[in-house]
Amino acid sequence: MEHARSSENIPLLHELDLGQHTLLQYEDGTIDLVANDEDTPYLAENALRLDSDETYRLYVSLQEQFRHHD
Repeated sequence: MEHARSSENIPLLHELDLGQHTLLQYEDGTIDLVANDEDTPYLAENALRLDSDETYRLYVSLQEQFRHHD
């Protein structure tokens, strides 16, 4: 699956297929969560975009959640 940002040319670091969604991590620290829906393939119509600060807070929060489960 190939996704591209329309207005930016930031290299993609990782692409993780989660089933119904795909998580895209870019070199600038931002991430996109895109629905794997062929009827609405455009990022702007079906995606969540986090900037690098939001991405950092998400990773810290997830790490804390997993730490509490161990």
